[in-house]
Amino acid sequence: MKLPFLVLVLAWMLVEGTRDRWKIRSGAFLPYYLIFGLLSVVWCIVGLARMNPEIAIVEAMRVYVVYMAIFCALALYVSNLNYQVQADRIVIAGAFGIGVVALYALLDHIFQLGWLPQWIEDDMYLQVGLHRGYVQMNNVNIGMLTFIVPYLISRVLLGERNERQTWLLLGLAVAVVSAVLASRRVVLVLLFITPLLAFALTVLAGHARQRHLRRFVQFYTIPLVIAGAGSLLIVYGGFDFLDGFVGRVASAFNTDADAPRPQQHAALMAAFADSYFWGSGFGGLTSVIRSDERPWTFELTYSRLLFNAGLLGTSILLLFFCSYMYLTLRKIRRSGHASIQVSLLTGFLTVLIAAASNPYLSSFDFLFALSIIPLILNSKDLLQPAREPHEGAPQ
Repeated sequence: MKLPFLVLVLAWMLVEGTRDRWKIRSGAFLPYYLIFGLLSVVWCIVGLARMNPEIAIVEAMRVYVVYMAIFCALALYVSNLNYQVQADRIVIAGAFGIGVVALYALLDHIFQLGWLPQWIEDDMYLQVGLHRGYVQMNNVNIGMLTFIVPYLISRVLLGERNERQTWLLLGLAVAVVSAVLASRRVVLVLLFITPLLAFALTVLAGHARQRHLRRFVQFYTIPLVIAGAGSLLIVYGGFDFLDGFVGRVASAFNTDADAPRPQQHAALMAAFADSYFWGSGFGGLTSVIRSDERPWTFELTYSRLLFNAGLLGTSILLLFFCSYMYLTLRKIRRSGHASIQVSLLTGFLTVLIAAASNPYLSSFDFLFALSIIPLILNSKDLLQPAREPHEGAPQ
């Protein structure tokens, strides 16, 4: 369903490009994609040399070379627009869209509405499970909350009071409720991480103010109050069914060696030890099979990265992203759109965090996160406004 839309967008961008609408303002823009593509090709060659399944190597080329080339064009086009004006609206619309889909899936499961053809429900993976104390839900869009929720939290905490606060809060509320309905544990964990991460980025970018610090402190009191009230309800209020929800969230930190993810990690590290410098290349196999159809895929992105790319490739990628993070923060320091750009960067980092235990970065949908850095670098920004006399960095 995405392919016709993508072809239409690329065709429109090509037309716009012939009108000299594509301008590369940052010397770091194209090297970002060229270096990433070159590293991907090198470890595809390593995979071929190690006789890994050819289909796995073709898949890696498609995802990390072809798809990234498409995102290069998209980032170039969008960065030449005044996208900062529309960013909040787009993310809020995404939150509402996911909320509507989640609500429909739940009501359809309970009341058998049948408003959508079965092939659409299958294509969107509209799956719902009702358990004691929680609902478990899956669809193709729900994972995007790993970006949407942190972005909206950052905007609420960093933005000015007159910047669509009502809509931002409403979008955030819908996104959080959707995450709770879906029992998307990683999003609930990110709720606690995001404020600290956003504030740290604000400090590093040189835009921290006392009001930001106050908002972050205030924000952390909300989940603490909710957690305290929930504990009291479980212990004294007879709300024992909440044990199911608490247990579901706590299972995100499961270290049981027999659980699927610890088994994958152990197998990946054992295979990494056999070829720790160059790695296995794309398509490497281990003793643990996650999918019979695609046995080279794993949920643990960074364990898989170490296994596939070895110490050499992993070190290069780490240096690569650290260097570009420095360039991005330096760009934000001079920007008049710092709040939006820090929020985008926060969403980028939370997607990377969520990918630690989910294979997000192996799909087209989530690769957009890797283009946030070049998008910011190539943006045409307003100059940073002068500081007001009463606004200073937190003491």
